[in-house]
Amino acid sequence: MTSYYGLKRGLPPCGSPFPRCAPLPLIGAAIDEAENNIQAPLPLILFSALTAISVSMQGLFDVRKPNGQCVPISLMLLSIANSGERKSTAENIFLAPVREVEEEYGVAYQSMINEWGTKCKIWEAKNKAILRSIGKLVGNGKCTQESEFLLYVHGKSKPAKPRQFKILYDDSTPEALFLGLHQNLPTAGLISSEGGGVLNGRALIDLPKQNSIWSGDSITVDRRTAESYKLNGARLTVSIMAQESAFKDYIKRQGDKSRGSGLWARYLVSYPVSTQGTRLIKNGTMSWEHCNVFSERLKIIIRQNTILLDDTVNRERQAVQFSAEASERWLDIFNAIESGINKGGRFEGFGDHASKLVDNISRVAALLHLFEGFDGDVSLRTLEFSVELCLWCSDEFKRIFAMPKQEETDAVELNNWLDRYRSKGLDWVFKNDVRQRCPNKLREKDRLDRALSVLRDQGKINFSKSGRAQYVELSGARTRSW
Repeated sequence: MTSYYGLKRGLPPCGSPFPRCAPLPLIGAAIDEAENNIQAPLPLILFSALTAISVSMQGLFDVRKPNGQCVPISLMLLSIANSGERKSTAENIFLAPVREVEEEYGVAYQSMINEWGTKCKIWEAKNKAILRSIGKLVGNGKCTQESEFLLYVHGKSKPAKPRQFKILYDDSTPEALFLGLHQNLPTAGLISSEGGGVLNGRALIDLPKQNSIWSGDSITVDRRTAESYKLNGARLTVSIMAQESAFKDYIKRQGDKSRGSGLWARYLVSYPVSTQGTRLIKNGTMSWEHCNVFSERLKIIIRQNTILLDDTVNRERQAVQFSAEASERWLDIFNAIESGINKGGRFEGFGDHASKLVDNISRVAALLHLFEGFDGDVSLRTLEFSVELCLWCSDEFKRIFAMPKQEETDAVELNNWLDRYRSKGLDWVFKNDVRQRCPNKLREKDRLDRALSVLRDQGKINFSKSGRAQYVELSGARTRSW
């Protein structure tokens, strides 16, 4: 395949390495600096940066794909990393500026809330006075038309509660998250650097609504004890960093439901190799120059989201699009992924994931283009990086969510059964005895042979033959002597 500057064909090979951020001067410098300083896995660091970028940009921009569809640029990201991988450290480096801006506006918001409370008391006092006046007029048999009109006018002047500049939600329930999107900013990030809270809580229970928001669709939130409401054009970034044990537990409880709903198909997934044991201190002085530049850029964009607090103005998001060269490559990518869903293809059995992959490629490319401040449309160079990143994430998705083949599950069951012979000190058994005595469902010849072949490939058994008799060696490292 050619360099970033030339037109590629097809997709990066399976098992390609995680890409470096060479085409992204601002982001790449911050990523490299953070990696050098905290020595966390590179995918964990880049996912943290992408989370911050998505949170800051999603309320302001959309991306127009070369097929004409305009979609959100919000991302959903899942990182699996065990304790000690510095998940929280990586997250804090890139999300700290967002929290700082939230705190800045939080001080002003508290002052506005106090003022609103006072105005509400005054309004309530006037409302009661008008009602008392109407009551007296009714009691005296007099016309109340003028007072009723006054009550109507007064009702329209009820002080509106200020909208809070709140973007980040930690381990939030669906009710609190959706209500926040309705009452405050219509853009949010559901963030968890210790994803057990999100996975074990209720945040991911309302899957259809989260799927709809990801797609840019409107949702209706029905409530039993309060008025229902509709969310139009809300944007949601989700970032979950979970330990393997917490994620496995979630999959056991909700896996079929969440996979069947298409939720995880929308995620960029990463389970990076641990860096523990290799994080040696190279020098005592750390520079944060490039991360600080990243932070300042992020703050500028986050503050632009204040325009979304005014819900009386219907603002259309600016749509970023692809250059002619990038559009040609995008179509090539789309067709390659679609073809890969066929039997024997790269995405066989993962059609749900493949159908969202081009969307994620488009979103990542748009986010990187916008955050870097590149001129014009999304370039081929930026798109190629997005392709390499998202296809690496695709390999991770398949590795994590792949359902074992029947022969693999059969092999596990058969090997457990063969342990009976091993426990008796035997190192071989007639193959015919295996067929006659193994679990009933494995006795069909072809099915048993496939399971035995898996165990042989794993080095747990071997085959041998003496005359017409066939044997199963219970230790693949040895062969029998006759």
